[in-house]
Amino acid sequence: MINLITGETRLNRSEVTIAAIDIGSLTIRLAIAALGNKAGNVQLLLRKRAITHLGQGLVPTGYLAPVPMARSLAVLNEFCQDLRLLKVAANRAVATQAVRQARNRQAFLDQLYQQTGLSVEVLSPAQEAGLSLAGVLSVLTPAADDDQPLLVFDVGGGSTEWALVLPGQEANFASLPLGASTLTQSWLINDPPTKAELLALRAEIQHQLRQLPETFLSNPRLNGRWRLVGTAGTVTTLAAISLGMTDYAPQRINNLVLSRDTVDRLTGQLVTRTEAERSQLPGLEPGKAGVIVAGALIIQEILALFHQASLVVIDAGLLEGVLLQLAEEISANQNSDTIDQNQSPWLINSY
Repeated sequence: MINLITGETRLNRSEVTIAAIDIGSLTIRLAIAALGNKAGNVQLLLRKRAITHLGQGLVPTGYLAPVPMARSLAVLNEFCQDLRLLKVAANRAVATQAVRQARNRQAFLDQLYQQTGLSVEVLSPAQEAGLSLAGVLSVLTPAADDDQPLLVFDVGGGSTEWALVLPGQEANFASLPLGASTLTQSWLINDPPTKAELLALRAEIQHQLRQLPETFLSNPRLNGRWRLVGTAGTVTTLAAISLGMTDYAPQRINNLVLSRDTVDRLTGQLVTRTEAERSQLPGLEPGKAGVIVAGALIIQEILALFHQASLVVIDAGLLEGVLLQLAEEISANQNSDTIDQNQSPWLINSY
């Protein structure tokens, strides 16, 4: 078991430095960490993110557009400079729905490799959901009742991933095409959105949520005590707004309980404001102001579907899951200061 220790620190020269990069539809994120001498510890050294809207324009065309691609490539070039600066020995870069869906994804990945030497793994929805779950579990406070089922959702820019964890069973995973960015592009034209647009979008979200497998929708284990947990940008942003957070602090977000009443109140405020007005709200990054309405409606409808009065918010997710899996693979394959590239070919990239 690998433990993720949050809070940036300085690097000990004897430690192996590793990194994870998450190329999302809305945001690109980087985490660099030290795989400590003490078995099972991963200490975060650097965390960065940039909102690039990589999936902007993808819905009507099926292609990644030139301007969002250029923004994303610039950020990834900067992140690779950080990898060199901190002498990262092993990294894993992953991409999710926007790249997964784009008809020109290979052209984007080839261009990225030519500029940086960075190889990227395009995750399947099940892989994405599993890694998000791993990240969540790394910081989620255990329930008083260990026998409580756990339903985890990850609302991203292009899709929503799901994980249902029942005690004593393998986790179940699912994915729906519900993303804050893609829904905004498809349904919300006016600023602020009209009542008709909001009604139509809400109906679409409800329709998509009903496409979840019966394992999720009609599971008798979800009739008693269980926990609903949300991760990724939309739900963490709602949490940050609820706290009036001017400087984002993951440790204040992790394990925060967000009530349905608070979600309803915040959503009511968001839908009546223009994007410019929303961008002035403490806790809301300006780059997310254009997509937060669709994201908030998704959260509202998830709470309504499962008849929950609250949810637990977790900042850690896919990025941390990727980092922890990389750490586990290195620990399993290495008993010295060298890394076996042949056993895990994506671990070493030149950049």
